[in-house]
This record gives sequence, C-alpha cells and structure tokens, in this order.
Amino acid sequence: MSVFFTRIVEILVLPPGGPMLLILIGGLMLAARRRGGGWVFSAGFLALYLFATPLVNGWLAAALERYPALTQEALRASGAQAIVVLGGGRYHDAPEYGGSTSSAAEVERLRYAAHLQRASGLPIMVDGGDPFDTGESGATFMRRVLEEEFQVPVQWSDGRSRHTFDNARYARDVLRPALIDRIALVTHAWHMPRSVWAFEQEGFEVVAAPTGFSTPGETERGVLSLLPQAQALRRSVLYLHELLGMVWYWVFGR
Repeated sequence: MSVFFTRIVEILVLPPGGPMLLILIGGLMLAARRRGGGWVFSAGFLALYLFATPLVNGWLAAALERYPALTQEALRASGAQAIVVLGGGRYHDAPEYGGSTSSAAEVERLRYAAHLQRASGLPIMVDGGDPFDTGESGATFMRRVLEEEFQVPVQWSDGRSRHTFDNARYARDVLRPALIDRIALVTHAWHMPRSVWAFEQEGFEVVAAPTGFSTPGETERGVLSLLPQAQALRRSVLYLHELLGMVWYWVFGR
C-alpha cells in the first residue's frame, strides 16, 4: 500500500474529514428521509466536537505518553551508545529558507537531540526518509539543521525509511557495523510507544528520550477544556493516527 494512498484514507477517516463525512452522509439521508440519518449526522457532529476539546485531547495523550522525560543524569547512567532521532516531517518550499527544510515538529526533536548530545557526548544518527519521493530525504534536512544551526555533529544518517518500522530496520543496518545495540531514541512523547516497539523488534535496547509532551495551557484547563479549539483538534489527529498505527502493527505483526 502506497504512502500516498494511506494518507488519503487517513484524511477520510480521521478528524476532521471522518466526522465531516458522517455529517454529510447523515444530512443526505435526512434530506432523502432515510431512517437513521439523524443518528449518523449526530454521530459525526459529536465526534468532531469531542476530538476538538482539550479534555478528550488530554485523555488520548495520557494513553500514549507513557514514557517519562529523560534527565541528563539518567541518560549518562543508561549505558546508551548513541542517540537516534527520528524524522518528523518537513516544511515544504519554505520561502524564507529558499526551499524545503525540517518542520517545526522535527526541529523540536532535533533541538532535544542536540541538548542530549551536549550533555552526554554521544554520537547522533538522524533517521528520516522521503515517503513521497520528492528527491530529498528528511535525513538531509535533519543533518543540515543539527550541524549548521545547532552546531552538533551527525555521525550517521539514513534517508530510506517510509514509516516508523523502516526507521528501526534501516537504523539496524547502519549501526550494526559499529556494534551499537543500546540507543537513546528521540521522538515525540506521543510517538514513543510505537517507536520503542519497532526498534525493540530489530534487537535494540531502547532508552526512551521523549520530547514534545502534551502540557495544557491556561485556556485548556477546567471548564475551558470543554470548548472546541483548533489546536486540540490538530493534536487529536496526531494521537488517533498513533493509536491506529499501534493497532495496525499489532494486527499485522509488523
């Protein structure tokens, strides 16, 4: 199954596309006076509302953010031999940079990897592919940002991956000759459970180094957590994608 086709399916299933599709179908059923149209319409509306609230967003985050933040002391005591940072998407055709570069989410991961490298002196591997065949891998941008903007050297890079399981498989190919089996894995906190599982399947001992935790702001607490907010909806899409990915790996034995 191509990455492009998978993304289209996600758009039609995950919010806001999935709930809006239910609302449309329910509306057409009501217009045609079909039975159940009201239920379908209401289900779509309710799903769109719930996934846009910080309250539900927080529940989804709690289900995924299982690994605590890694302190510098814990990293130094962990026995990790290298830091592996996973790609997090790109900022396409950025006019201020004269071309594509790392996305804000990817820079968040790279910043934390640089922080850990300065604290530990461990070598870094960047692991990001080119799933849409643009001709430039995420690893290329990641190396550039780390070395030119954070002044942190990159020891290894791989740009072949199309998904998280590929990240682990190709990292194994790259790091095996260096006899590296224990790694500090950097990715977002919500992405960490699936990432740890994938890397452990390839024989790595993983020290989780999550970043980008869900930390509700002032307008996302108390009664305000029941109000729909665009940022909460965006995060819910990420979290639902991860939960579906974990189910997919479990069902198909990836």
